[in-house]
Amino acid sequence: MYCDNLTQSFKKYLESKGVKCVEHFDDNINFESLTASEIKNQIYNISEFHIKTLGYTGYMNKRLDNNIGKTVEQYKIYIKRLSKQINNLKKNEVNNEFENLLFKYGDIYLERANKCINTIYNSNYISLILRSMKRTEMCLGNTYFNNLRKVKNLEIIDVDECCYNMVEMDLAYFLGKIKRKNIDINFRSLIKDFCELESLDKNSHMFILSIISYPYEFIRCCNRYREGTKNWTVEQYTEKLQKAIIADGDNLV
Repeated sequence: MYCDNLTQSFKKYLESKGVKCVEHFDDNINFESLTASEIKNQIYNISEFHIKTLGYTGYMNKRLDNNIGKTVEQYKIYIKRLSKQINNLKKNEVNNEFENLLFKYGDIYLERANKCINTIYNSNYISLILRSMKRTEMCLGNTYFNNLRKVKNLEIIDVDECCYNMVEMDLAYFLGKIKRKNIDINFRSLIKDFCELESLDKNSHMFILSIISYPYEFIRCCNRYREGTKNWTVEQYTEKLQKAIIADGDNLV
């Protein structure tokens, strides 16, 4: 009950800022046929949410998680694990189709992942973190169409993923989903629009490009195979890795 009261207080704070909390959306968007206009409008909605909630310090009793820097640190850990997995594979015999696919593409995706992390740090990453902390930036977490929209006011269904984080991460989450759907759109132009809306510089632009270029799907599939977290056959793991290669798309950095 106490946690429920905290959430309700937080929702009241959001509503005081013109952000309406609702249980569901009455109309359904066809996520398979999104237009460039719909995608761009959602970026405006994401930015508006940031502007309205900037500087929230928890005085409405909702304690937010601080996720600043967590994604990049996790991505670095994934790289170490993938590197070890590939090295072990090179030392031993390839046993099945999945391992053969990993042996064939592993170094390519490992190099891509490392390049993304290096680009992040070469884009004054620490200064981006400090800016976010200084301004007390809030992220929604789930910025996709099924959780955020604007009718007259901004409307949100789920606030549980709200956290302190760099505003860049909200756009990275959104564009990452768009990219995995292989929608043909100019990501650099969309990021440029967002950075202008948020008064961010070229470092933020490169940070977002790097995050959405990181081969998350490929590495996640390799993690699952190594750890056996899914009750899949070798054939299923192989199919998932093939789909991951498609979902990760092109490297933009």
